[in-house]
Amino acid sequence: MLKKFLFADLDDTLFQSGRKCPEGAPLTPMAYLKDGTAHSFATTAQKSFLMMMEQEMSVIPVTARNADAFSRVRWPFTNGAVINYGGVILQPDGAVDECWLSQSRARAAQTLPMLERLRAELSSIASTFGVTLKIRIIEDFAVPFYLCAKSEEGQETALDAVETPLRQWCEACTLEVAVHRNGNNLSVLPLWLDKRHAVEHLTERLRREHGEIVTFGMGDSLSDLAFMSACDYAVVPKASQINRQWGSA
Repeated sequence: MLKKFLFADLDDTLFQSGRKCPEGAPLTPMAYLKDGTAHSFATTAQKSFLMMMEQEMSVIPVTARNADAFSRVRWPFTNGAVINYGGVILQPDGAVDECWLSQSRARAAQTLPMLERLRAELSSIASTFGVTLKIRIIEDFAVPFYLCAKSEEGQETALDAVETPLRQWCEACTLEVAVHRNGNNLSVLPLWLDKRHAVEHLTERLRREHGEIVTFGMGDSLSDLAFMSACDYAVVPKASQINRQWGSA
């Protein structure tokens, strides 16, 4: 019997924030804010699915969450994880893969000036359209990974106003970046930062350890499609950006 591995996104895939959950449905807290407040929850179906998968295969989270946010996920994932959009790999014991982190650190040093330029330009675009955004360069382990913009009031229309001008500016400047938008989250990633690269790296390692294996990729966002396509099979939640895109095609 071949060993099976599920590379699974977390937020909006295996659980979601309380406001996105069905009203009145029984929920299991899955992730918490820094103050200890339960923030993300799994429905009965999501919890049952995860438990079933863990009986059949090894589940490896693949998430944009940083180390702190991942530590506040209350589920006993024991097979390692990919965090920071693929910039950091955690071993099954929770230790950081130092070789992979060193590689990310070197690449991030080269793309930091570009991120700073992007931050200034996005701030200018937001000012032009009269919208207020929280714009940050996201760092973890002292590594500047990518740019993130959100409306602190949760007004997605603020991101609607700036998304197209930002994409056009990146294209005009021929920047080697990927722009991802999902709800109230606009992220700009250097092309070296990709969940797919980390999943491919781990898949090669697992094949060296176990021989032939079967891999599954699961995610909700269009930005997850790259790492999902690196797997043998893809799993998509019904309530997902991917499914909405396919449904409108």
